Parts: sequence; structure tokens; C-alpha cells
Amino acid sequence: MKAHIHTEPRALLLWRYGPGDPGYDALERSAHHYRLTIRPMDERMLGATIGDLCAGRAVPGEAVAAPTDRAAMIVSGLRRDNGDLNAFLDQIKAEGVSIPLRAMVTPTSRGWTLGQLLGELGAEHDALHGGQ
Repeated sequence: MKAHIHTEPRALLLWRYGPGDPGYDALERSAHHYRLTIRPMDERMLGATIGDLCAGRAVPGEAVAAPTDRAAMIVSGLRRDNGDLNAFLDQIKAEGVSIPLRAMVTPTSRGWTLGQLLGELGAEHDALHGGQ
């Protein structure tokens, strides 16, 4: 029996960051280079799981209050062990992309809702940066 290795879909979930924001064009080029599908998120997606959002399976629901107004980026499908994730992050940083909240999809976060993950990222950011 062969082991099944689960690979995350290559996706880039973006919250409060899109066309017209500084650095978006550079982020779009980098995402294309790394074969990441950009998926813009809004309040209607907050109840969907990260796994479904990354796979493009989530159906928008009713809009709910956002846990944070800070821009966020959630990366799926780039591996840390082969250097792809760090290379992508270095590339967008060099291009001047500034997104304060960042996360990569983990086996745990895959089952969280977008609202839960954004809430956690916002709380971590506040703890590290004194609420700024």
C-alpha cells in the first residue's frame, strides 16, 4: 500500500489587499512565478475553512463582522523545506510589498475558518507590536 502525501493547493488568500494597493502588481507577478492562485477574501468568506478557501471550494455566505482591518496574506502550497516559501517572501519584500499579517497553511489551520485565523493573526500582531 502506498502512502498518500497530502499537498496543499497553491493559493494566496488576500484580505484587505488588492489591485490599487502599493506593491500589488509585484505581488501578482511573484504569485504567478510561484504558480499561486490569488484568491481575494471578504467578509462573506469569514465562515469558510482555510482548506476550502485555498482549494476554491468555499461558497460565500452572509457577511459578518471582520476580526481585523489589517491587510493579511495566507500562503498555501509553498514548502519551507525546499526554500520556496522563503524565496517567495524574500522576493515580495524586495519588491516593496508590505502586508502586516502573514501566515502559511498548516495541518491545524487548514480546518480553521478565515475569521478564526485572522483573529489569531491580529492578536499575535498586537502582542508583538503593542497594538500598532
